[in-house]
Amino acid sequence: MKPTFLTSPERDFLAWGFIKSRVYQYVPPEVLPIYRDKLIPLSDLITPNQYEAELLTGIKIKSREDIASVMDAFHQKGVKTVILSSVQLQTSENLHLFGSSILKNSKSLVSMDIPKLPASFTGTGDLFSALLLAWMANTDGDLKVSCENAVNSLQCVLKRTLDYANKKGKSVATMELQLVQSKVDIENPPIVLKCQDL
Repeated sequence: MKPTFLTSPERDFLAWGFIKSRVYQYVPPEVLPIYRDKLIPLSDLITPNQYEAELLTGIKIKSREDIASVMDAFHQKGVKTVILSSVQLQTSENLHLFGSSILKNSKSLVSMDIPKLPASFTGTGDLFSALLLAWMANTDGDLKVSCENAVNSLQCVLKRTLDYANKKGKSVATMELQLVQSKVDIENPPIVLKCQDL
């Protein structure tokens, strides 16, 4: 029996990135099939980073063709919106976002180039997923606008956090995301980075 919140058609279910980062694997390898075979097919929206997407699909991302294959693999499992939230291609120093959404019998494909900041942050995937989910709900699923708003809000939070840490001296405490201080940018982000239709 599935929990009601997972089977109710009027509720969206988000499975966000929490499996692996560049440094840490948060779940044991034997749990990956549960994510891949049970949670992902129930999800309306997923936001895996490159490493998580590779683990969940078995497809190594080296090119834009691989990205399309990864997103299609998730769509074939029933996921409506797939956002590869942090992709590093060998041809660029920037990070990239790639998104694919199949809503109302229409498919949208987008990408964004995101400059890397000279720091490591904790909680960016969680914040990005929350921002994206909120913007998707507020824009009736507009993938391009939602990605632009989520990424630009996140960049504002990260830059504010980095500025604060540089002034106070970098430590675990000063690198904590400056969420409260970024309220205005979270609610109404300045659109500096643009999303491109593919």
